Amino acid sequence: MEEIRIYHSPWRMLLLALVCFVFVALSILMLNNPKNGFHVLVAWLGIAFFGMGGLFMLYATLRERLTGKPFLTITDTCIIYLGVKQTVINFADVKSFEVVKMKDQKFVAIHYKPNVEQQKMDKASSVGRGIRSLNRRLVNAQENISTTGTGMKAEELCDLLNERLGS
Repeated sequence: MEEIRIYHSPWRMLLLALVCFVFVALSILMLNNPKNGFHVLVAWLGIAFFGMGGLFMLYATLRERLTGKPFLTITDTCIIYLGVKQTVINFADVKSFEVVKMKDQKFVAIHYKPNVEQQKMDKASSVGRGIRSLNRRLVNAQENISTTGTGMKAEELCDLLNERLGS
């Protein structure tokens, strides 16, 4: 089978970054006219959360465009996922893929085989174990892939991955 490369849409990513920076600007305005300590806390949290989100969107877009490395590469044997760091997900380790919905966003959940799931938990740092546990409680899977900002819907990606898993 052929290798499939999925990139983020630069326009969608730049629009998401712009939306994040609008929220940063609103948080700064909120800081300039605080009504109480809670507003100050919310403003700083907004600046931190949306500022980091916007910067990450810009970074991901530039990284993909300058290096030519896609967000997802799907081969016959694995998925190479370029999130904060590059992760390789071997099909031999996966039991199934499933579309899960959290609020208005859909993800492709990765259900590992039981022995692999435990190995991944054991190898993770304490922060990583916390994130994996939280993901487990929220979507019943330790890892998931978001298709936000790409031209592919979560259902399409899930079908493609399950098809590759079966072959």
